[in-house]
Amino acid sequence: MSLEQTDPTELRHGRENRIAKRISCDAIAEGIVPYCGLLFRGEISNLSLTGCFMKTRATLNMKRSTSVELRFTINGEQFSIPARFVRIHPGGAGFEFSLVEPGVHKNLQALMQDLEASSHKKFTKESL
Repeated sequence: MSLEQTDPTELRHGRENRIAKRISCDAIAEGIVPYCGLLFRGEISNLSLTGCFMKTRATLNMKRSTSVELRFTINGEQFSIPARFVRIHPGGAGFEFSLVEPGVHKNLQALMQDLEASSHKKFTKESL
């Protein structure tokens, strides 16, 4: 797992819209589009407090800002978070979390701290 920080200069040039820290992770996930019942599965490969990237082999024909319910489990913690489809990338899609309940947000913050701490421990062990 690694921690990535968005370069603020990328924001000015329109290449990156996020400023939240992203942490690499591996979590099986599913997305549900409520209004049409579409279900797709994949793997969350990076996570932030504001969204995630999901690797998937599914063909996602969604309009930008389509509402999606993302469900995933990381470190034994189950999450079900409303999100909106932001963009398609080769091999997956980006989602921005929306309307995250305060308790879920607190759990997500704790998870991010745990993932970051375990990332640093892994890095320290590998560098010895």
